[in-house]
Amino acid sequence: MMSPDVVFLSLARDCAATIPSFLGLLAALRAEGLSVVAFIGENGSRDGTRELLQREAANGRIVLVPTPFMAEERDRLRRMALGRERLKNEFEAARLEPRFVGVLDIDNVIASPPSITALLAAAAKLERPGIFGVSATSRPHYYDLLAFQDDHRSFDTLLEELAGSRSNIFAYYRFFRSRIYPHQQALTDDREIECASTFNGLCLYRTDAYRLGSYLQPGPSICEHLVFNRRLAERTGARMLIDPGLILHTPVDHSQQSFLPFAWRRLRKLVALLLLQTHLSLKAPGSSTAR
Repeated sequence: MMSPDVVFLSLARDCAATIPSFLGLLAALRAEGLSVVAFIGENGSRDGTRELLQREAANGRIVLVPTPFMAEERDRLRRMALGRERLKNEFEAARLEPRFVGVLDIDNVIASPPSITALLAAAAKLERPGIFGVSATSRPHYYDLLAFQDDHRSFDTLLEELAGSRSNIFAYYRFFRSRIYPHQQALTDDREIECASTFNGLCLYRTDAYRLGSYLQPGPSICEHLVFNRRLAERTGARMLIDPGLILHTPVDHSQQSFLPFAWRRLRKLVALLLLQTHLSLKAPGSSTAR
């Protein structure tokens, strides 16, 4: 049974521009003498992501996990849950015993990866009693409300509230200004924040705790990290930390903005969503192009 220092698990779609940063992080860890295994699930990229990952897999630097089944699920949150569950299953089937497991996004959030010193310092906090996971923070502000929960705040209905404010761009922006931006700012701190669930683009887990989780649950779709972390908190009785020393750069699509840049970003997202839905429809079973 292989015992690497760290196993990374990530999904990748259309992120060829930032994969080199992730590969650089892996190379830097290996240069420090650490053993690293990375399982990467790819589905439907159109920017060269798959070809780039195939080359890395051929050289033994990553394990490429096919996830074409994700295209059959139209609900984004369920799609992500299915993909992350597949990565977890691949990790367990490999019978690895790493010091810790890292779950991360390798899109624009990893364009400026954390230092090796910061990453290992965060991993050391997993040895504290009562802690099963440590997530990154980000600057200029923490952004991932959907995955966050503590004793006073949870945002599992945030997407429903967002949907109710989409009647016009002005109402939508007011919702961000009044509901989202203040909470993001409140979670941006130079001290550790203890909570029941967090992700924010990069999260490290105790290996024994990670094995207890699942990203899948019946019922309404919510953030897969929230599902996973709630289960771990329930089964371990432990908590998570947002580490102020493990810093990522807030992705531009999650950054706080004034109205005009916000409206332009919203328009671009709508166009991208329409293109993605068209792509998924063409690949879905029963469509003429899927045969």
